[in-house]
Amino acid sequence: MQYKVLIPTSGTGSRLGELTAAQNKALVPINGKPALAYIIEAYPRSVPLVVTLGYRAQEVKPWLMEAYPSREIEFVLVDKYEGPGTSLGYSMLQARSQLQCPFIFQACDTLLTESIPEPDMNWVGGYTMPPELKTVAAQHYRTQSCNDEGRLLSINPIGTADFNYIHIGITGVHDFEAWWDALSMLYSKNPTDSTLTDTHVITAMLEQQHTFAVVPYAKWYDTGNPEALAETRAYFERV
Repeated sequence: MQYKVLIPTSGTGSRLGELTAAQNKALVPINGKPALAYIIEAYPRSVPLVVTLGYRAQEVKPWLMEAYPSREIEFVLVDKYEGPGTSLGYSMLQARSQLQCPFIFQACDTLLTESIPEPDMNWVGGYTMPPELKTVAAQHYRTQSCNDEGRLLSINPIGTADFNYIHIGITGVHDFEAWWDALSMLYSKNPTDSTLTDTHVITAMLEQQHTFAVVPYAKWYDTGNPEALAETRAYFERV
Protein backbone atom coordinates (compact mmCIF):
# COMPACT_ATOMS: atom_id res chain seq x y z
CA MET A 1 0.00 0.00 0.00
CA GLN A 2 1.02 3.63 -0.32
CA TYR A 3 2.34 4.91 2.99
CA LYS A 4 5.19 6.90 4.52
CA VAL A 5 7.31 6.70 7.64
CA LEU A 6 7.60 9.65 10.03
CA ILE A 7 10.92 9.78 11.91
CA PRO A 8 11.28 12.74 14.30
CA THR A 9 14.92 13.70 14.90
CA SER A 10 14.24 17.28 16.00
CA GLY A 11 14.50 16.78 19.79
CA THR A 12 17.60 17.36 21.89
CA GLY A 13 17.80 13.85 23.35
CA SER A 14 18.29 15.27 26.83
CA ARG A 15 17.86 11.90 28.54
CA LEU A 16 21.19 10.83 27.08
CA GLY A 17 23.01 13.65 28.88
CA GLU A 18 26.54 14.31 27.65
CA LEU A 19 26.18 11.82 24.80
CA THR A 20 23.99 14.29 22.92
CA ALA A 21 25.67 17.51 24.01
CA ALA A 22 27.39 17.66 20.61
CA GLN A 23 25.43 15.06 18.65
CA ASN A 24 21.86 14.38 17.61
CA LYS A 25 20.57 11.24 19.34
CA ALA A 26 19.55 9.73 16.01
CA LEU A 27 23.23 9.64 15.04
CA VAL A 28 24.49 7.98 18.23
CA PRO A 29 26.70 5.11 17.00
CA ILE A 30 25.63 1.49 17.43
CA ASN A 31 28.36 -0.96 16.46
CA GLY A 32 29.90 1.41 13.95
CA LYS A 33 26.86 3.04 12.37
CA PRO A 34 24.25 5.57 13.50
CA ALA A 35 21.10 4.34 15.20
CA LEU A 36 19.10 6.05 12.45
CA ALA A 37 20.60 3.70 9.87
CA TYR A 38 19.11 0.65 11.58
CA ILE A 39 15.70 2.32 11.54
CA ILE A 40 15.78 3.32 7.88
CA GLU A 41 17.05 -0.06 6.73
CA ALA A 42 14.14 -1.80 8.46
CA TYR A 43 11.78 -0.39 5.82
CA PRO A 44 11.49 -1.19 2.10
CA ARG A 45 13.47 1.19 -0.09
CA SER A 46 10.30 2.18 -1.92
CA VAL A 47 8.71 3.66 1.21
CA PRO A 48 9.16 7.48 1.45
CA LEU A 49 10.51 8.89 4.69
CA VAL A 50 9.49 12.12 6.40
CA VAL A 51 12.19 13.33 8.80
CA THR A 52 11.75 16.26 11.16
CA LEU A 53 14.88 18.34 11.69
CA GLY A 54 15.71 20.65 14.58
CA TYR A 55 18.52 19.99 17.03
CA ARG A 56 21.81 19.76 15.10
CA ALA A 57 19.93 19.59 11.81
CA GLN A 58 23.14 20.63 10.07
CA GLU A 59 24.51 17.15 10.82
CA VAL A 60 21.42 14.99 10.37
CA LYS A 61 20.34 16.18 6.93
CA PRO A 62 23.77 15.95 5.22
CA TRP A 63 24.36 12.51 6.68
CA LEU A 64 21.01 11.25 5.38
CA MET A 65 21.58 12.72 1.93
CA GLU A 66 25.02 11.13 1.69
CA ALA A 67 24.09 7.76 3.19
CA TYR A 68 20.84 7.33 1.23
CA PRO A 69 21.17 9.37 -2.00
CA SER A 70 18.51 7.37 -3.86
CA ARG A 71 16.00 7.26 -1.02
CA GLU A 72 12.93 9.51 -1.13
CA ILE A 73 13.23 11.66 2.00
CA GLU A 74 11.13 14.73 2.82
CA PHE A 75 12.71 17.04 5.39
CA VAL A 76 10.58 19.12 7.73
CA LEU A 77 12.30 21.92 9.62
CA VAL A 78 10.94 22.38 13.15
CA ASP A 79 11.38 25.95 14.35
CA LYS A 80 10.89 25.17 18.05
CA TYR A 81 12.71 22.12 19.37
CA GLU A 82 14.08 23.32 22.71
CA GLY A 83 12.57 25.27 25.59
CA PRO A 84 8.99 26.48 26.20
CA GLY A 85 6.38 25.44 23.67
CA THR A 86 8.32 22.45 22.38
CA SER A 87 7.12 18.86 22.40
CA LEU A 88 7.08 15.76 20.26
CA GLY A 89 3.48 16.62 19.46
CA TYR A 90 4.48 20.05 18.15
CA SER A 91 7.23 18.53 16.00
CA MET A 92 4.81 15.99 14.55
CA LEU A 93 2.32 18.73 13.67
CA GLN A 94 4.91 20.43 11.48
CA ALA A 95 4.83 17.37 9.21
CA ARG A 96 1.06 17.26 8.83
CA SER A 97 0.97 18.44 5.22
CA GLN A 98 3.55 15.81 4.20
CA LEU A 99 1.55 13.01 5.82
CA GLN A 100 -1.88 13.13 4.23
CA CYS A 101 -1.83 9.37 3.82
CA PRO A 102 -1.43 6.33 6.08
CA PHE A 103 1.93 6.39 7.82
CA ILE A 104 4.07 4.80 10.49
CA PHE A 105 5.27 6.88 13.41
CA GLN A 106 8.77 5.63 14.23
CA ALA A 107 10.63 7.02 17.23
CA CYS A 108 14.31 7.58 16.48
CA ASP A 109 15.35 5.71 19.63
CA THR A 110 13.49 2.47 18.81
CA LEU A 111 15.37 -0.29 17.00
CA LEU A 112 13.63 -3.48 15.87
CA THR A 113 14.96 -6.61 14.20
CA GLU A 114 11.55 -8.17 13.51
CA SER A 115 9.35 -7.21 10.55
CA ILE A 116 7.24 -4.06 10.67
CA PRO A 117 3.72 -4.30 9.20
CA GLU A 118 2.21 -1.77 6.84
CA PRO A 119 -0.37 0.65 8.26
CA ASP A 120 -3.29 -1.09 6.58
CA MET A 121 -5.03 -0.69 9.94
CA ASN A 122 -4.25 1.22 13.13
CA TRP A 123 -1.74 -0.63 15.28
CA VAL A 124 0.79 -0.06 18.06
CA GLY A 125 4.01 -1.94 18.66
CA GLY A 126 4.31 -3.52 22.09
CA TYR A 127 7.25 -5.28 23.71
CA THR A 128 6.56 -8.59 25.39
CA MET A 129 8.36 -7.99 28.65
CA PRO A 130 9.68 -11.05 30.56
CA PRO A 131 7.59 -11.41 33.74
CA GLU A 132 10.56 -11.04 36.06
CA LEU A 133 11.38 -7.62 34.56
CA LYS A 134 7.87 -6.13 34.39
CA THR A 135 7.97 -4.35 37.75
CA VAL A 136 11.24 -2.59 36.99
CA ALA A 137 10.29 -1.72 33.41
CA ALA A 138 6.99 -0.19 34.48
CA GLN A 139 8.91 2.42 36.45
CA HIS A 140 10.58 3.71 33.29
CA TYR A 141 8.17 3.23 30.39
CA ARG A 142 4.56 3.79 29.41
CA THR A 143 2.71 0.53 28.99
CA GLN A 144 -0.22 -0.94 27.08
CA SER A 145 -3.29 -2.88 28.18
CA CYS A 146 -5.23 -4.95 25.67
CA ASN A 147 -8.09 -7.42 25.54
CA ASP A 148 -7.89 -11.12 24.72
CA GLU A 149 -8.17 -10.40 20.99
CA GLY A 150 -5.10 -8.16 21.05
CA ARG A 151 -7.06 -4.93 20.78
CA LEU A 152 -5.56 -1.96 22.57
CA LEU A 153 -7.58 -0.78 25.56
CA SER A 154 -5.30 1.91 26.98
CA ILE A 155 -1.87 3.50 27.04
CA ASN A 156 -0.90 3.57 30.71
CA PRO A 157 1.21 6.14 32.57
CA ILE A 158 4.70 5.30 33.77
CA GLY A 159 4.48 3.35 37.00
CA THR A 160 1.35 1.35 36.15
CA ALA A 161 1.80 -2.12 37.64
CA ASP A 162 -0.78 -4.10 35.66
CA PHE A 163 -0.21 -4.18 31.89
CA ASN A 164 0.33 -6.43 28.88
CA TYR A 165 3.09 -4.73 26.88
CA ILE A 166 5.69 -1.98 27.02
CA HIS A 167 4.90 0.89 24.64
CA ILE A 168 7.93 1.12 22.34
CA GLY A 169 7.27 4.17 20.18
CA ILE A 170 6.15 2.73 16.87
CA THR A 171 2.59 3.11 15.60
CA GLY A 172 0.83 2.33 12.35
CA VAL A 173 -1.61 5.12 11.54
CA HIS A 174 -4.26 4.13 9.01
CA ASP A 175 -6.82 6.73 10.12
CA PHE A 176 -4.45 9.61 9.47
CA GLU A 177 -7.11 12.32 9.30
CA ALA A 178 -8.37 11.38 12.76
CA TRP A 179 -4.77 11.35 14.01
CA TRP A 180 -4.11 14.90 12.86
CA ASP A 181 -7.46 16.15 14.13
CA ALA A 182 -6.80 14.64 17.56
CA LEU A 183 -3.26 16.01 17.74
CA SER A 184 -4.38 19.49 16.67
CA MET A 185 -7.12 19.45 19.29
CA LEU A 186 -4.72 18.38 22.04
CA TYR A 187 -2.12 20.97 21.05
CA SER A 188 -4.65 23.80 20.86
CA LYS A 189 -5.81 23.05 24.40
CA ASN A 190 -2.33 23.67 25.81
CA PRO A 191 0.38 24.77 23.34
CA THR A 192 2.96 24.95 26.15
CA ASP A 193 2.53 21.31 27.19
CA SER A 194 6.01 19.86 26.69
CA THR A 195 4.77 16.33 27.49
CA LEU A 196 2.50 16.03 24.42
CA THR A 197 3.44 12.82 22.58
CA ASP A 198 2.09 10.13 20.30
CA THR A 199 0.59 8.34 23.31
CA HIS A 200 -1.79 11.22 23.97
CA VAL A 201 -3.00 11.08 20.37
CA ILE A 202 -3.60 7.33 20.58
CA THR A 203 -5.56 7.82 23.81
CA ALA A 204 -7.70 10.53 22.23
CA MET A 205 -8.43 8.32 19.23
CA LEU A 206 -9.40 5.42 21.50
CA GLU A 207 -11.85 7.75 23.23
CA GLN A 208 -13.29 8.54 19.79
CA GLN A 209 -13.86 4.79 19.21
CA HIS A 210 -10.99 4.25 16.79
CA THR A 211 -9.41 0.84 17.26
CA PHE A 212 -5.75 -0.17 17.44
CA ALA A 213 -4.37 -3.68 17.28
CA VAL A 214 -1.27 -4.47 19.34
CA VAL A 215 1.63 -5.86 17.29
CA PRO A 216 3.78 -7.78 19.79
CA TYR A 217 7.57 -7.77 19.55
CA ALA A 218 9.73 -10.30 21.32
CA LYS A 219 12.81 -8.10 20.85
CA TRP A 220 13.16 -4.36 21.22
CA TYR A 221 16.30 -2.24 21.47
CA ASP A 222 16.04 1.18 23.09
CA THR A 223 18.64 3.92 22.61
CA GLY A 224 16.83 6.67 24.51
CA ASN A 225 18.61 6.52 27.87
CA PRO A 226 22.18 5.62 28.88
CA GLU A 227 21.40 2.25 30.44
CA ALA A 228 19.27 1.02 27.55
CA LEU A 229 21.76 2.37 25.01
CA ALA A 230 24.56 0.41 26.65
CA GLU A 231 22.50 -2.79 26.45
CA THR A 232 21.60 -2.11 22.81
CA ARG A 233 25.22 -1.51 21.90
CA ALA A 234 26.27 -4.72 23.65
CA TYR A 235 23.67 -6.72 21.69
CA PHE A 236 24.62 -5.37 18.27
CA GLU A 237 28.31 -5.86 18.98
CA ARG A 238 27.60 -9.55 19.63
CA VAL A 239 25.66 -10.04 16.43
